Amino acid sequence: MRVAGLLGANALIVCVGLGVLPWLGVARSWRELLSRCGLAYLCGLVATGILAAHLALLHVSFGWAALALAAAVSAMSGVWHLRGSERPVWTRPRWPAVGAAAALAALLAEYARAFAVAPLNRYDAWAIWALKGHALYAFGWADPAVFAGSEYRFANLDYPLLLPSLEALDFHAMGAFDTRLVHVQFVLLLVAALAALGTVLAGRVSALVLWLLLGAVALAPAVFDQLLTAYADLPLALVFAVGVAAAARWLVTDERWSLAVATLCFAGALLLKNEGALFVAAAFAGLFAAAYGRWRTLAVALAVDVLLLLPWKLYVRAHDLRDINYSLGDTFDVHHVSGRLGVGPIAFRTLGREMADPRQWGLLAPLFVVLLVFAAARGARSLALFGAVTVLLSWLGLSWIYVISQFEYSSYLDSTKSRVVASVVLAAAALIPLLASARGRDRPRRGAAPAP
Repeated sequence: MRVAGLLGANALIVCVGLGVLPWLGVARSWRELLSRCGLAYLCGLVATGILAAHLALLHVSFGWAALALAAAVSAMSGVWHLRGSERPVWTRPRWPAVGAAAALAALLAEYARAFAVAPLNRYDAWAIWALKGHALYAFGWADPAVFAGSEYRFANLDYPLLLPSLEALDFHAMGAFDTRLVHVQFVLLLVAALAALGTVLAGRVSALVLWLLLGAVALAPAVFDQLLTAYADLPLALVFAVGVAAAARWLVTDERWSLAVATLCFAGALLLKNEGALFVAAAFAGLFAAAYGRWRTLAVALAVDVLLLLPWKLYVRAHDLRDINYSLGDTFDVHHVSGRLGVGPIAFRTLGREMADPRQWGLLAPLFVVLLVFAAARGARSLALFGAVTVLLSWLGLSWIYVISQFEYSSYLDSTKSRVVASVVLAAAALIPLLASARGRDRPRRGAAPAP
């Protein structure tokens, strides 16, 4: 029954996503909805998580009834939006694609078998994410007694609530605080991200390269290991990677729907973990550097993300929640930082070695560097500039965290290096097919029709 409840909740989340796609401009007809329905699951997860996290701040519980209502409203609005539009036309799928999809599905099903019985035995999974998810499940909202209580400072109270909100929804769906079966949600998030990544890149890259990338991401040892921890780092990396791929597609094609998807994913990244602000800032810096003449559109997207983050920031400010790990903000300590500047280069090199470790990430990072040079040489300079700025600023920002941290740097770096680089590596990986397919001038002329 618990498995059925969990899968039922995720089916409703897909319905939410299907209704969201027309409003994002992803689907302007039934035919486009069918061809881009791979985005529905991830968009539904992010949209549902954002909605539940915001409602939790307003003393509104988000359980079965709220999810069913959201799915119904979203689906009906999507139907209304697509009324009278072009109907889908069935086309026979190609056998290589069917075979690749079947192999990937078999791999993910095998993952799910392991995840369904895995114990929740990692410290942060208990002390941060499951604690908050259980509190939302038990109390129905972000009660300051827990979410701003001094007794719970160890739980990084300033971390946002998207992931705990999804976990609380799973507990409602399962009817219990099931610390084993909740791991399946993390596998389903990987399914959603791979489907979304494939949809975003489809039609712009070689099908062979695309399927190889999806397989390489799914098979990367770090992906399996980090998802199994039930930490937020890999979910953050997956959502951010899809956002980066969608933003890169917008750079190349000027299709508004892809920027809308990127904006939603970046909002999800902001509400998954504090480090999401660093990665999203790096991505927007890359976009502003590469999208000359389209800054107004980017400014609107940035404003939307800031507005979606604002309610949580107001909650943090109202309850004076501060990050116990860092010395940023009102307590910025110049003396502390000046005495640790040497940590920056050490962290930078250590994180670089971690990203290039083939035992963790395969050859994703080195391949990205090679293709970045290839794309720039082929004339795809805006795409290469976006990738270089996003990855480099993210890498530098992560290194800076170890400079400002109050922890002893060597043990802190050693215990976190393998997981914090996930967003950088997967964002780079998401750009590999586009970089490999780069052909000459990649910035659309003003007034030019979007690419198909």
